[in-house]
Amino acid sequence: MKETTDFNANHVILVELNSDAHNSEPIRCNHLVFMLCKKGEVTIEINYNEFVLKENGTLTVHPLDIVTFKGCSEDFLSMMLMLPSSAFAPIMREINFTNYEYIKRNPLVYHNAEYLEIIKSVFSILEKVKDVVDYGSFEKIVEKQISSMFYLQKYHYASHSNSSDGYHEIISRKKELFRDFIKELISSHSVSREVLFYANELGISSGYLNEVCNEVSNHSAKEIIDSAVAARLKYELSYTAKSIQEIADEYNFPSQSYFSRYYKRLTGVTPSDFRKGRDNVQERSPLLF
Repeated sequence: MKETTDFNANHVILVELNSDAHNSEPIRCNHLVFMLCKKGEVTIEINYNEFVLKENGTLTVHPLDIVTFKGCSEDFLSMMLMLPSSAFAPIMREINFTNYEYIKRNPLVYHNAEYLEIIKSVFSILEKVKDVVDYGSFEKIVEKQISSMFYLQKYHYASHSNSSDGYHEIISRKKELFRDFIKELISSHSVSREVLFYANELGISSGYLNEVCNEVSNHSAKEIIDSAVAARLKYELSYTAKSIQEIADEYNFPSQSYFSRYYKRLTGVTPSDFRKGRDNVQERSPLLF
């Protein structure tokens, strides 16, 4: 990155990313993120589906998505626009929910030349505007520009659809189940870490849930659950003042010692050692890179 950025801060961020971007373990995204790749390529996993963003492509990451940065080429260069979830409500009021859900399921887009130039112009304008207006005005401008980008994505999908209304998608049953599993995991990760719990919530067997996860993501259901929980626990340990016992209670661990063993099995260190280690290093971003 060109600058140090606090991704927990409740404000809009416009930053350039390059090949110095850090590798990361899975994290739970707290922002709406819109990326435009200017050069090279980057591989990012969103909700355990892998996407390769290449030159002139755009990638959208949504609040509560589980994200892993997998790596990039040496010549990778991208613009990244981030909007905190607290500022996302005004955009949702302007976007048809069905359209938004379609866009959320299709985060990677390669627009035609005409739309691509518009998106590049938006980033160029925002880079200039952020230095000449106050923050409140900049946030409002960004909200409008992100809304515009969503509408551009909508027209992209419409122009590439074979259906009469331009907005029809055929989704396999397993992909539907996988998305439902991820949604349930996002909302219930502090309730249970057991495959059977999520299988029951979806009305299917544990074996079938594992089959779905392996086929769609190449990960078992348990691997996905543990990865998502570990990501959130790291966030709790890094960016909240909760005690280890409080976190253990909140995530329904039977005891603090059980929580410590679980966390060490997944990360290689105990929660207390993890916190001590973070106290001795420069603050790192909890989001994406």
